[in-house]
Amino acid sequence: MDATAPESSPPDLARLRAQDPAAFTKLVDQTRRIVLGLGQSTGLQGADLDDASAEAYLAVFRALPGYEGRSALTTWVYTIAARTLVAWRTKARRRPTAVLPDTGLADGRAETPADAAERAESNQRVWDAVSKLEPRSAMAVELFYRRGLDVDAVAAVLNCPAGTVKTLLFRARAALKLSLREEAVHA
Repeated sequence: MDATAPESSPPDLARLRAQDPAAFTKLVDQTRRIVLGLGQSTGLQGADLDDASAEAYLAVFRALPGYEGRSALTTWVYTIAARTLVAWRTKARRRPTAVLPDTGLADGRAETPADAAERAESNQRVWDAVSKLEPRSAMAVELFYRRGLDVDAVAAVLNCPAGTVKTLLFRARAALKLSLREEAVHA
C-alpha cells in the first residue's frame, strides 16, 4: 500500500499553496485517520491527541506555501505530523496509552460481551506496549501494521532508508514480545 492511498482525489495544489481553507479542509479530511493513528502510537490520547494533531496540522498549513512536490502530498503531511507529534510527546511527557478501533472477529460468529472484553483488553495491552517504544519505532509499527503502508512508504514518512524501517520493525517486535511476556509473568 502506498502512502498516498487515503487520497480519493487530491486537493488542488495551487489552492493549498495559497492556503485556501476549503482545500486545506479536504487535505485534513483525507489524512486525519493516519495522523491520529501516529499520535496514538506514541501514546497520546484524548485532549493531548487532539492538541498535538492540531499543532501538526498548523505546521502543515504554515509550510504549504513552500511545498515543492518532491514527495507525495500525503507523505509530506505525514512526515511533518510525525515530527510534530514526537516533539509534542517529548514536551508533554504524558502517561502512554492508546485507543484502539473495534475490529470484530474474523470467523464471522457473533461476538459475545466476554469475547469483546477479552479482545479489547489484549489489544489495549499490545498498543500500550507499542506506545512505550521509542517514538520512531512506535510510528513504524503504527504505519506498517495498523495502517498497512509498505516499507518504502513508511521510510518516506519517517524520512529514513527502508533498511532502517526494517530494523525499527524488527527491534520493535522483539521489544514487544519481551514486554508482553514480562507483563504476563507479573500478572
